[in-house]
Amino acid sequence: MMVESSQSTGTNGAHIKHGMPAHSRNSNGGGRNSSIELLRVIAMFMILAHHFIVHNGYDVLKLPLGPERIFFQLAMAGGGKVGVVIFFSISAWFFLDKEQTIKSNLKRVWIMERELLFWSLILMAFYLVFDRADLGMKLMVKSFMPLSMNVWWYATAYAIFLALLPFLSKGLKALSREYHLALAATVLAIWGLTSFIPGMIGISDGFFGFIYLFILISAYKWYLRPLSIKQTWALTAVGVGFVLLYTAASTVLGLFGINKGIFITGDWKLPVVMIGFGMFLLFDRVTFHSRIINRIAQSAFAVYLITDYVASEKLLWVRLFNLKNLYQQPFAILQILGILLAIYVVCTLLDFIRQALFAVTIDRRRGRWFELLWDRGSAWRRSQLNPLLDDSANTR
Repeated sequence: MMVESSQSTGTNGAHIKHGMPAHSRNSNGGGRNSSIELLRVIAMFMILAHHFIVHNGYDVLKLPLGPERIFFQLAMAGGGKVGVVIFFSISAWFFLDKEQTIKSNLKRVWIMERELLFWSLILMAFYLVFDRADLGMKLMVKSFMPLSMNVWWYATAYAIFLALLPFLSKGLKALSREYHLALAATVLAIWGLTSFIPGMIGISDGFFGFIYLFILISAYKWYLRPLSIKQTWALTAVGVGFVLLYTAASTVLGLFGINKGIFITGDWKLPVVMIGFGMFLLFDRVTFHSRIINRIAQSAFAVYLITDYVASEKLLWVRLFNLKNLYQQPFAILQILGILLAIYVVCTLLDFIRQALFAVTIDRRRGRWFELLWDRGSAWRRSQLNPLLDDSANTR
């Protein structure tokens, strides 16, 4: 969830050669577009609500069929999938505006790893002191290597994507317009259209989901005409319509014991992608600037890290805010949304403290250690290559 600035820098030279249309508004300054930053905050709140349902100590399917259960399953559980699509779409969209290099992307991973390590060690220490019952030995060991040990699936999948992005981007640019659009149509047919059929092949790995979305988004931004406002609303509405239709079908089938899940709102399903990307395009059409919104959005990733730590899931969603104890309360939905908002605010404030600590310590020369390691690695590589080049010249 480390995402690039929502400041679009325009279409690069390679895109102009291909006659690719410009999509995003090109700003003449003023920093990040707060409309996109606000969407980032909304997306994270959707993800937080999703985690409340899927990690809760009480299965939502045990609730009696009614407005509360439909809202929990449809808006909260399903909405989190949309939130992930939105979060990644923001990153992918602005990645396409600049040249991707191996060094720049590995540096992004390096900077992200510092934040992961900070929160994994802080959270481990907190639960070790105050709530040892929710902290297992396996989680303690993994907390020392959060990225490689997959403590947070999104962070690990995103780091892999960043490492491979320079090669993926260059490969897609090397394709002609015809082949790139054909590739997009192929993956859309394999993983998009088949999502309407229960039991068909799907994407279960987050990294491949990112690749899938990046192919689609790049094809749209580089080669297709921008959707009009009516077309964008239609794209989003059709996605919502399919979700509602399949939710109704799933509910009816569940009454007969045939199906108990809402399969259309799974990972990377086409209706979810339509809603998420449609929402991004709608927010991208609006431009305004708010330092407060931008400041809050900087901590959206931390909200995910703090609340989706395994011990935090047990404390928050099993012990403190169990759905079994909440759904029968008056105005249960409003109460739950209020609780989630309070959690979001607390996590944001905690990350403000983390940012302040980083500002006076490791962020004073941000990425300096990486630059030193990169320079040493580059010097070693040159020293290894030069003898080989000399030997090659002497044998001629």
